[in-house]
Amino acid sequence: FSPALSSAASMSAMERTELKMAVIAEQLGLSWAELARELQLSVDDINKIRVENPNSLLEQSSALLNLWATREGKRAKSDLYTALKSIDRMDIINMLEGPPAQPARQGSRDFSRRCHDREHLSPGMTNGKLPAYSQCS
Repeated sequence: FSPALSSAASMSAMERTELKMAVIAEQLGLSWAELARELQLSVDDINKIRVENPNSLLEQSSALLNLWATREGKRAKSDLYTALKSIDRMDIINMLEGPPAQPARQGSRDFSRRCHDREHLSPGMTNGKLPAYSQCS
């Protein structure tokens, strides 16, 4: 959960919207073009975004979201969330809408996530040594 979002209560609605758009743009990465297609932007619009922002996925994502918000107005948020769900990016929605993380429980959740992640690593990725949290299994 982004620490920047925790201070959102003291922001105006416009600032909160801009912050959420920045978080979405940052998280989208290569998914921005898939999202653009899901939002039914034209191939010309997608190519224009690529040409105008050739060196940065973040800038491409931001350009997409700004174009979308300008075109859709008040419907933009619900349509955007629906499209994010359709391209299997619930992680972004959960980051924006989920409850703030509980610091006291963070350690155990991180521990279990590390254990889970380790199960999917090939032996070569751990250099033949068990990590310090090897008591996972």
